[in-house]
Amino acid sequence: MVTLDGEPDPAVVRAVLVGVACDRGVGLNGGRLGSAEGPQRFRDFFWRLPAPADIGQASVLDAGDLMSAGRTTETHGRLAEVVTVLRERFPSAKLVVIGGGHDHAYGEVVGMCDDLRRRVETPRIAVLNVDAHADVRQHNNEPHSGTPFRRLIDEPRAGVAGPSMLAWGLQQGSNAQAHLDWLKAQGAAVVDWQTIDADPSAAARDLLAAMDVFASTHDGLAMSVDLDAFGQAVAPGVSAPAPVGVPAGAVLRAAAHLAGLPCATQMGIYELNPRFDRDGATARLAARLAWSYLTGQV
Repeated sequence: MVTLDGEPDPAVVRAVLVGVACDRGVGLNGGRLGSAEGPQRFRDFFWRLPAPADIGQASVLDAGDLMSAGRTTETHGRLAEVVTVLRERFPSAKLVVIGGGHDHAYGEVVGMCDDLRRRVETPRIAVLNVDAHADVRQHNNEPHSGTPFRRLIDEPRAGVAGPSMLAWGLQQGSNAQAHLDWLKAQGAAVVDWQTIDADPSAAARDLLAAMDVFASTHDGLAMSVDLDAFGQAVAPGVSAPAPVGVPAGAVLRAAAHLAGLPCATQMGIYELNPRFDRDGATARLAARLAWSYLTGQV
């Protein structure tokens, strides 16, 4: 469970971190296990980063880790409750969820939507998924790391319509064509790795512009980063490595940009797998992504 030490002052807390120490969904999807250890390794590097004058360590609340409930559906439900409670209790704070498998993006986004329903009858939630994989598979028994974004679109509770989703960095060599076709048929925007690689600067500018449009037309924007979106040379410690990937600088700028948007925001960082990390490279990148979002700096 997630535990809070003492009674943190909502007027002081500027940022909240919560881990999800569960990689059951990764195993169910055939990925390599180890991302359950990701949240703790993330902390090893996050707390080494410099604190800007207006956001010191005393204003960053580490809410601890949500442990696996035994079945992914129950864990996702618990995460949704935790996100809702944390957002309600610390309404001025930026929230970062660190996984764990990418299947937890479902619970994270549902928690955001449930919180916004306290103020908006039918909140509109936009999702930016930075990932090499679409993760829109169907499941017959238990959801896993390949299913979260199909569930977010299919299940009304999440408040995510197809056109409110942008998948950025998908790789044709890592996705079944049927999954890409399904995602596009829902009206989602897809920017594949090939397009990004052809002109990284233009792709990065277009990404920030798309985020601005989402922010002006939605009540909330959740940015979900699966670390396997980056190439193995940059992020070796992931559940499903790839030889190529999106530019880290562009995603860091997007994280910093997220900090200044006028709608409700939050960030999820998933599939940090310390068992396969090299010199903490992936953990360092994960920590820097969170830092960029919390500080608005690259």
